Amino acid sequence: MASFSDGQLAVGQLEEHFLRLHRLVLFSTKVLRAKFDHLFPPDQLKKWSPKDKDLKKAKLSDKQIRHIKSNRNSSKFDISLLISLLRHFCYTNDKLHPLWDDDDNDKIVPSLQCEIAQIVRIRNLRNKVCYFYLIVLTPTLVS
Repeated sequence: MASFSDGQLAVGQLEEHFLRLHRLVLFSTKVLRAKFDHLFPPDQLKKWSPKDKDLKKAKLSDKQIRHIKSNRNSSKFDISLLISLLRHFCYTNDKLHPLWDDDDNDKIVPSLQCEIAQIVRIRNLRNKVCYFYLIVLTPTLVS
């Protein structure tokens, strides 16, 4: 079977595969937002006043911190911010769970269906798609 890395797929096939993955990532953002809104309801988010030190502990950038403080609506949060907030503020009892640090979906047992595993799979897939687009597909489309 041909794969992206062995160069056997035509550009049209690469684009088709990329678009499928891209749609999956886009819809997964909606799923993550729905999960965040369920665990952190919009009314609660409007009243939330996190301390900067807690946001820094969550490894949020200054830009993300400003974004949270100026946008009290999760529809304005991107997938990276949603995942960080889910990990550090919604799943507080599990924020040190080793799955959060797995960056390869092949290392996550398929039978493991807990919410953290699903979130990590989405994050890893998004990262892989972005990497593939930036490093592999973009030069192919430009040349």
